[in-house]
Amino acid sequence: MLEAAAQLFSSQRFHEVRMEDIALAAGVGKGTLYRYFRDKEALYSALLSQAATQIIERLERKVLPAPTARAQLVAYVETAVAFFDEQPHVSYLIQRQEAFRITNGETDFPWQVVRDRSLEMVLGIFRRAEQENAFRIRHPDTAAMMLQGGLRSVIIFAQPPRPPGLADQIVDDFLDGASANP
Repeated sequence: MLEAAAQLFSSQRFHEVRMEDIALAAGVGKGTLYRYFRDKEALYSALLSQAATQIIERLERKVLPAPTARAQLVAYVETAVAFFDEQPHVSYLIQRQEAFRITNGETDFPWQVVRDRSLEMVLGIFRRAEQENAFRIRHPDTAAMMLQGGLRSVIIFAQPPRPPGLADQIVDDFLDGASANP
């Protein structure tokens, strides 16, 4: 059911997708769908929760074993870009759920877990880099948020296919600055 919903939400706006459409695409009755999800918002939230679990697992599997701090940073960028390229609907899910949460005063936001874990992971990479004497970040908290914001922009606005070596390029620009000045 979640897979069918993801496919529909990736090709249509939230208000265009009906529970009947999701049930039909999933091959279940509408009553079955409502047995698991009280409404479309609950289903939407479940989709976001599922995506949050998937990306955290993938990040931990790909980033943590990398041999150096720089390799971890590249793996972080590669993993995030690949995840959102494979599941482009997730960006829309996040934006819509965030707007809904703010508008309706909701406190439950499944993607916050990803933001918190990602920041923690990047800060850990920065600490490791300093221990390795690889690089030092002057303002780690701000830099971690800037990396995430810049990466989000690349994911949303720079359409696939991605150029080879994009993750290395992003990490180089992040660590060394985007300026071409010698």
